[in-house]
Amino acid sequence: MHKKSAFTLIELLVVIAIIAMLVAILLPVSLKAIEMARRSSCANNLKSLGVAFATYATDHQGAMPHHKPLPPADGTFSETPEFTAIAVMVYTNGYVEDLRLWVCPSDKLDGNSPVAAARDIASFKSQAGSCSYMYVSGYHLMRTVETPALAPMLCDESNSREYGPATPGDMPDITDADNHGANVRNVLFLDGHVVTFRDADAANAIFDNLKNPRVICSVD
Repeated sequence: MHKKSAFTLIELLVVIAIIAMLVAILLPVSLKAIEMARRSSCANNLKSLGVAFATYATDHQGAMPHHKPLPPADGTFSETPEFTAIAVMVYTNGYVEDLRLWVCPSDKLDGNSPVAAARDIASFKSQAGSCSYMYVSGYHLMRTVETPALAPMLCDESNSREYGPATPGDMPDITDADNHGANVRNVLFLDGHVVTFRDADAANAIFDNLKNPRVICSVD
């Protein structure tokens, strides 16, 4: 009679070790591929929003949606945060009706709130974490002194609040907790193209080529 063959303990441990090594090799590659796909989806969101905002400007003699006066120095608000108000305005006027466009698929937390697309515009106004992007307000397509290909308009926001004159040095750092990790930020420019910034100061580098950053304002 033939004896039944079976794995010895050593053979089983070797197989487990090989599987663990394969997982350790393949998992980072898989995670990187997933993030690259999410980053591409985020860029497509920004491109779609850029078309909508350009259409708005065409209908308003070249003026992009603009922010209201800046909040008090202590950062408190007595009404809806400004970019939310702008997003609601372009929604109610039919320019951006898909609320999923406002959410980056890599964005997980907005401060301490989980990020998710709003079900409706009422939820969008009241729900934290329904918008993943920062808007640069103050452009006028006909009057701007900026080169459209160098003027940032929409980009991944950071968890730290970005609200105020968008001059280099004023923006908080992009960290591992932000949409695509430290020092990485998708940016939509005024001419409609999107660039993935990878820079040690990605938060501020997007403003480096502006001629007059004092006339614009970052709102998130």
